[in-house]
Amino acid sequence: MIASAVRRRSAKLIASAGLVLLIAGCSFAGQQGKGSDPIDQPPADVESQMLQQTEQAAASASSVAIADGLTVYLQDRHGFVAPMTLSQPQADDGKTSRSPEETAIAWMTADPKLAMQLPPGFTPILPQGTKIKAVRKDLANGVVTIDFASPLPTIAASQERKVVEALVWTMTELPGVEKVRLELDGKPLTSLPSGLPIASVLTRDMGINLEQAAGVKASRSMAVTLYFSAKTAEGEGYFVPVTRLVDRQPDRARAALNELIKGPSDTKKLEPVLVSDTSVEQLSVLSDTVVVKLQEKGWVPKAPVPEVPADMMQALVLTMTEATKAPKVQLALNGNTELLDTDNRSYAQPVTRPTQINALAR
Repeated sequence: MIASAVRRRSAKLIASAGLVLLIAGCSFAGQQGKGSDPIDQPPADVESQMLQQTEQAAASASSVAIADGLTVYLQDRHGFVAPMTLSQPQADDGKTSRSPEETAIAWMTADPKLAMQLPPGFTPILPQGTKIKAVRKDLANGVVTIDFASPLPTIAASQERKVVEALVWTMTELPGVEKVRLELDGKPLTSLPSGLPIASVLTRDMGINLEQAAGVKASRSMAVTLYFSAKTAEGEGYFVPVTRLVDRQPDRARAALNELIKGPSDTKKLEPVLVSDTSVEQLSVLSDTVVVKLQEKGWVPKAPVPEVPADMMQALVLTMTEATKAPKVQLALNGNTELLDTDNRSYAQPVTRPTQINALAR
């Protein structure tokens, strides 16, 4: 599956300090679901399995998706919130011992005994000692409610927004989940200690790893989320989403594509996924598919099947599906639709957005 492998290109984003929290403020009612026990240290057999996962991971990337993979958002070595797909620990009977929501939060909570469960350079976003009273899922309305137990551990002001981003983007990776509500001891969590406001309902509209384009005023801006490549200290590649504030315009998808072509703001820590002289020949949404036709000067297709960089194609799929909410993308380059990427994936037919991002090789 596209983007199921750890990537091989380097990238990084600089999050903009002082930007307002861009979150959906709509209200929602009718939550229901069974509460869970507080998330403490996992059972010994599950903990042992978690601790063995790093040893099981291969040094190179794999294009094979993880059968029981769960995508969680962690903090990378540069401080950015990035998705990573990990294998859910299973009990002796082969079944997962927790719900996906509870498992994800456990992955995201710092625990020295489980530090080796994470890939090198990535750390949990929630501080040690974080307790969850309940996780309630209302799939009929697409809402997950996370009820924290007081007192909340101390969170640095610079980390507060990252915590909220990681929780919202992790939960909304799960099938059928579009909204997240945060509570403390059963009551709505309306702000964090620094004064950061929290809306009653949170969605991906809040963005992630925010940055502001040069010369753009926040009051006249719109947000587009782009996917660039990043690299660990060991040279393993992965995708990082960054939400860039740009001048308000009518076509969000075209704005996102143009910004993706412009590339990263910090070229020392980001690598562009498209060359700067790429132009857009066509961009349209037909039913459930985004049609993207690009022209790249100097690109000469190789016979018999034109080969293109995998990270370029995968970043296009992730960015376009994020911008339009359409599940599929049809890509063409210089009039060629029979494309094959360097991960040996064909783009002759529309490609579906992946259900796993940055999956580790086993």
